Amino acid sequence: MNRATKIFVFILIISAPLIFYKYFYKPRMHPAIKKIIRQEPLKRPKIALIFDDLGENTKDLNEIHSLGIPVTVSIVPGLKFSKSIAQTSKLYGFSVMAHIPLEPKNAQKYQTTKYKFISSSLPRRERAALLRYYLNYIRVAIGVNNHMGSAATEDAKLMKEVMRAVKYNGLFFIDSRTSNNSIACEVAKKEGVVCDYNEGFFDSVDDINAMQNKFFELLKKAKEKGKIIIIAHPKKKTFFLLHKLLPKVSNEIQFITIKDYLGL
Repeated sequence: MNRATKIFVFILIISAPLIFYKYFYKPRMHPAIKKIIRQEPLKRPKIALIFDDLGENTKDLNEIHSLGIPVTVSIVPGLKFSKSIAQTSKLYGFSVMAHIPLEPKNAQKYQTTKYKFISSSLPRRERAALLRYYLNYIRVAIGVNNHMGSAATEDAKLMKEVMRAVKYNGLFFIDSRTSNNSIACEVAKKEGVVCDYNEGFFDSVDDINAMQNKFFELLKKAKEKGKIIIIAHPKKKTFFLLHKLLPKVSNEIQFITIKDYLGL
């Protein structure tokens, strides 16, 4: 056997196991492993986080943008920076909503010169004019949610007027759920308006520990339901807590805009 033949035989001997393994060997797989491989990758639950009450300053929007997550901003029409905040928010890729003032219970307690509540006590023409003003003020808004509204969202007749105006403007409605007896989505569906509701305000209390507990309570609810809507406000403690918690939950939860939440 000459040298060339010896080299060929040597290479063949070395290569034979590799060729066999690649083309002929089919290892037996344990059924449990097969089941794991067939499963889809774990899907993180989704949260559509809405920041209410914007419009009075631009600092709040800068703080929201610094969180580095997709969010939705709900802007009170007619405030000093409402329009500029709306335009900037759209450039940031946020969903933009109009935060329309609806009558709360104990309305006298919340009287302000900044805006006027839509109320059943107003003349019908005035209500209609106010609705037109609020729904047309923020041109880039794709939806609406209620500012206050604990009385209005329990009033079927008033909500019917609101939902018809919302539908006419091609918007959806998110019930902030300031009343447990709200019928907003019930009326919306009858009027052909896309509607969903807030699962909780995680910063409705001012205590940082209580806020953190509420956040994790809502996180648990998101895991149970697959996706939820929650509402926050542009407050110092809210931003402090989110900057602290977001890195810790980034692998557990996916934040999305309300547009993506509703599949629009």
